[in-house]
Amino acid sequence: MRCLRLVVLTTFLLPLTNANAQRTFDVDILAETFGFDETTKKSVALADLRQGCPARDCIPSIDNPKFVSAETATHVGDDELVITLSYKGQHRAYPSQILDHHEIVNDKVAGDALAITWCPLCGSAVGVERTVAGEITEFGVSGVLYNSDLVLYDRATETLWDQIEAKGVVGSMTDVKLTLVPVSMSTWGKWRGKHPDTVVLSADTGFEYDYTQDRYAEYRDSTRLFMPVSASDERVHAKTVVFGFELPSGPIAFAQSLLQDGGDYRHDLGGEEAVVTLHNDDKVTLQLGEQTHHPIRVFWFAWYTFHPETDLIH
Repeated sequence: MRCLRLVVLTTFLLPLTNANAQRTFDVDILAETFGFDETTKKSVALADLRQGCPARDCIPSIDNPKFVSAETATHVGDDELVITLSYKGQHRAYPSQILDHHEIVNDKVAGDALAITWCPLCGSAVGVERTVAGEITEFGVSGVLYNSDLVLYDRATETLWDQIEAKGVVGSMTDVKLTLVPVSMSTWGKWRGKHPDTVVLSADTGFEYDYTQDRYAEYRDSTRLFMPVSASDERVHAKTVVFGFELPSGPIAFAQSLLQDGGDYRHDLGGEEAVVTLHNDDKVTLQLGEQTHHPIRVFWFAWYTFHPETDLIH
């Protein structure tokens, strides 16, 4: 089974040669696995959900994660990107090269059920609470994408959730928003140095994958996408890393390059000063008056696709 999944993952990584092409599979996940049709409650057209692999859970989530201390971690390099979490006094790191193979970690932190999600195609790290319709559940990889973004499903209601917006798009929980948990990204060496008490996701996942390779490096450098998107903007490279904020005045994105030297970046927002801060552990916040806002770290093309009315500061 593990070998089969590796083949599936390799197939999933092959780019479309035609931006409007649609891969075909023996099983229609939406119709035959989830039982969705035109009468199903939804906020997006089923035709806009592009199937990326042969079956639901073709990319297997990590449902029983194991962690090791910073002192004993030998499986992650200092320069490797990790998704970072500071939650109720606990610090955790999730190596991106592990999540490239799994995309979802169903975790429990300080007694709370959380999911850490990663879409390597969009460069987006999103943390959410694992409560749906009042029930603690797990999330899995649906096998379809929306605007090239990971689409989750929850195992309680089988609703489909778009990762970047953390919103139900097909199923009984359509238009419901998941509760976000702020996550950031850093290098392992920097995160470990700032939070020596951190634990890090172990490579002992129960799957026989090679977690030592950065298999999306070439993809990040190119402008090509794996799936079509509904809107695009070429002011900056498609894979430029931005920090996207949803503010009362509307969405706004700040290029990571503005914050490379750390400290604060100040921006006039309708007569009020917004202060974007890169903290010493690479966490980013935006202070607007008394309110602290947390971003989604994401590639520019993906943020723009979901927020075409966004401002871009770069």
